[in-house]
Amino acid sequence: MRKHFIILIISVLIFGLTSRSGISAQEPLKIGVIDIKRVINTSKYGLEVMDQLQKKYEELQAKLEAKVKEVEALKDEIEKKSHLWSQEMRERKQAEYQRKLRELRTLQEDAQFEMQEYERKLLDPVFKELEIVIRNFVERERFDLVMEKTQPGIYFASARIDISAKIVELFDKHYEELKAKRALETPKTRDTQREPQRQVTPVQQRR
Repeated sequence: MRKHFIILIISVLIFGLTSRSGISAQEPLKIGVIDIKRVINTSKYGLEVMDQLQKKYEELQAKLEAKVKEVEALKDEIEKKSHLWSQEMRERKQAEYQRKLRELRTLQEDAQFEMQEYERKLLDPVFKELEIVIRNFVERERFDLVMEKTQPGIYFASARIDISAKIVELFDKHYEELKAKRALETPKTRDTQREPQRQVTPVQQRR
């Protein structure tokens, strides 16, 4: 399932930093490759998101399977008992069966849309943070070009220029820092959202 999820978001990050200042004509280009899918599937942030997506998929799948069983049960009933029913009963059961089939198709479409939206909601922040990590790394290490390893047209890339493992390491560190920052901000957010307490003024005594 994780492979299925990540394929939906395989819009790759390609950084061409070909305008480094101070490069002499004899200095070779510094090139790297990265496997984005591998980074997502092995990083802490990616694994947490994949786990959430898996749970969501199983939840939607359970609803679909329950509806399928309901439709199949009605179909089986019609096949076994229709010869005992009146014409009116057969027509009513057939109409019910067609209605349940339409409900199943609608449920399938809704589940697919809901899953896609959930994937986008969870994965977009991952790619946003990952892009920050990659960009900081390639600029700091002065890479001239970093390409997605699985892109068409790349037939071979030496392990020496594969930065995927390093990016996973940096991404995990970045994610831990991000979580710590969020944990510190959460109490402050609650305090700012908390309504100020009203001052209770003593009731004046009647004269």
